Amino acid sequence: MASWAILEEQAVWISQRATGFTIVCERCAELGENFPSFSATIALDALRSTVQCTHGHRVRIEREGR
Repeated sequence: MASWAILEEQAVWISQRATGFTIVCERCAELGENFPSFSATIALDALRSTVQCTHGHRVRIEREGR
């Protein structure tokens, strides 16, 4: 039996022109963290990226409409 588990991936879609945004980390919210939201940025020419919340959970960022 494996000692690891694959968690459902977090993904957020942002608008075509967004470079800065604030999102809620679903993992932090599930764990009952007091402040599950965090701010991040993405370059205007980037189609996708991965960011980490303040507690280290990964969130995939996708730019819509491109």
